[in-house]
Amino acid sequence: MKPELVPQQSEFDSGKLYVWVKGLETKTNNLLRQVDVLKNDLMRKNADLRQDIKSLNQDVLELKQQREKDQETMDLIIRELKRTAGKEEITVLKKYLEYWNPINFVTQRDLERTLEIKPKR
Repeated sequence: MKPELVPQQSEFDSGKLYVWVKGLETKTNNLLRQVDVLKNDLMRKNADLRQDIKSLNQDVLELKQQREKDQETMDLIIRELKRTAGKEEITVLKKYLEYWNPINFVTQRDLERTLEIKPKR
């Protein structure tokens, strides 16, 4: 007995090829859309980051300028404080004031009144 030969399909099935190509085309288009979405999202985030960095740089610059102004003010205050009297000088002045006791000083007006009244007697 001769085994029965199964007819082999030697014909090219263009319908299956068309479906397969269409499926690949759909998948490729989906991938391209996803890549476009990712690219646009990346570009938007990049722009946002650039804006944030620019803002931070501006803030840092303002802080540096404010620190320099504060440093100049501190230097001015220190120079002015160095020109003021020290503790020892204040102590000496206090001793002189206590010695002189200016509360007992006579004003010029009081002296003139006293001089006016004295000759009249």
